[in-house]
Amino acid sequence: MMDVSDGLLIDAQRMALASGVGLSIDIDAVPLSPEAIAMAGNDRAARMAAATSGDDYQLLFTSSTPLPTLPCRVTRIGRLVEGVGIRLHDSKGDISLPATLGWLHSKP
Repeated sequence: MMDVSDGLLIDAQRMALASGVGLSIDIDAVPLSPEAIAMAGNDRAARMAAATSGDDYQLLFTSSTPLPTLPCRVTRIGRLVEGVGIRLHDSKGDISLPATLGWLHSKP
């Protein structure tokens, strides 16, 4: 489990690499605010922009067992797959990783 503050995709990539697993993420399943939905709809580019933006402040985790009842909403956005790193898809098919996955902190 880790927080998502630099962008969903970059933090998911960090989690996958650190854990030595592959993550397949369904961009259509990523929760968006009502305002983002109004702007993005089913537009792939708008949804990708939301997935690479920072300041989400959510938790990202994997579980190999069914979850107990939790005191907050949980949304399944993907699954573990073979390999290492992230793969993206939506209802239209596979999506290439964007050049920038999220916020990169510069060195002082």
